[in-house]
Amino acid sequence: MDKLKATLIAGVLAMCLFFCGFSALNTENKDFIKWVDLNVPYEVLLNAYEYDVKYHNSDTIEFNFVEALSYLAVKCGNKFSATRDISALSDLVNKLKEGSKISDFYGDNKYYLYYVEAYSALFSEYIGDYIDDKGNTVYGLKNYHPIAQGYWYNHYDDFGTSRSYGFRRKHLGHDVLGSIGTPIIAIEGGTITEFGWNRYGGWRLSIRSFDGLRSYYYAHLRKNKPYIEGLKKGDEIKAGQVIGYLGVTGYSYKENTNMKCKPHLHLGIQLIFDESQYQGASEIWVDPYQICRFLSHHRAQVYKEGDDYISKAVSFYN
Repeated sequence: MDKLKATLIAGVLAMCLFFCGFSALNTENKDFIKWVDLNVPYEVLLNAYEYDVKYHNSDTIEFNFVEALSYLAVKCGNKFSATRDISALSDLVNKLKEGSKISDFYGDNKYYLYYVEAYSALFSEYIGDYIDDKGNTVYGLKNYHPIAQGYWYNHYDDFGTSRSYGFRRKHLGHDVLGSIGTPIIAIEGGTITEFGWNRYGGWRLSIRSFDGLRSYYYAHLRKNKPYIEGLKKGDEIKAGQVIGYLGVTGYSYKENTNMKCKPHLHLGIQLIFDESQYQGASEIWVDPYQICRFLSHHRAQVYKEGDDYISKAVSFYN
């Protein structure tokens, strides 16, 4: 009987390994983007954005933020230079004034098509129409910086640096230093998919965009009061909404424990081209540093109401 049990168990394990291997192989063969390097400098992001707003609804120039970045990425081989590529954007605009379209230059190039898909997945909800606090429809930057307006913060590009707690790994996010209790703002609207304590991130939450292409990870939130009152998994969040408070929790199995380091928000931005990438070995995390610099041009004002902070204006997408 023991031999029969052992044989059955071995058979089940073999089947599991077979199907797991088949599933992994099947994922490898699927045709979707599996890696994205975001190397676009803040200065280029801002310059392309300003052109996009300037020529929005223009009758003479068709300028598109994503297509312009994709054009530059192919032109420079994804090795950006702020000064050179701002000049290249100016040259591109002059060509568009002459009647060209951005797609005329690299439209059939496989790398151009890759960058269009990658940058569209990342920036598709960053620029567009929204209703401001005065009820006016505005075209512009509709996502928000994660630190509320009026609160100090400091940061540098730390994506990919070494981490050793638990196991040796790369830092797949961006640490924004600030004061404990600083209101944390939702960069983009979406649904809360992860919530509560994690031994690495401490009090943390994840918000997945409504189109499913992006997930934002906010970690190390404040001890004792990490979130605004009533927040829970499954809630729908608006861009610009206060979601919690900066802290320094994490790196502990014991819940509600502070780390021995400076208070900071850990921000992660994940891209999802296939559901297999959402939580697994094939996750795609991009460097948020330049994005945070870009979003510094749109910070949410907040006011205190009871024990919580509330955004004065929350963008409502059209």
